Amino acid sequence: MNLIQHCQATLLAGIFLSMIHSASAGPLEPYRAKNRLILASLPTGGSRDGFRAALDADRDGIDERDLKVIDVSRGSARMPNTLRLDAQQTSAIREKLKLTDSETDAVFVLIGKDGGEKARQRGTLNLASWFALIDEMPMRRDEIRRRGKGRE
Repeated sequence: MNLIQHCQATLLAGIFLSMIHSASAGPLEPYRAKNRLILASLPTGGSRDGFRAALDADRDGIDERDLKVIDVSRGSARMPNTLRLDAQQTSAIREKLKLTDSETDAVFVLIGKDGGEKARQRGTLNLASWFALIDEMPMRRDEIRRRGKGRE
């Protein structure tokens, strides 16, 4: 095998491996290491006003902590100021998080920048408790230190 054939084989192998990784990457992979996530599952027909009010009231805190809010509720209704994935991605997330169609309360799941579930709340979203939890995380403490140094 000459050098050109070897380079071609290496390039093809790299392309193949990246295709496998892309196909196996979950729907939340684009946010990993960049954002913390709040996954919101609201019951069908349930009021979304309280959820919307909580998000609006704490927009600065949400932005400060690199939070993105993804609506993984059943159905096609979309909440303002949230991201909505396609139906297949939403189903995959709901299955992974064990969110059932029979839920009668809203369920909120906090996902860290590492992709792991950090906390879960039912009923009403309490962002203050999650802000406190996030602010104790090592990655967040590093962010606060770096941002503080940038202001000096």
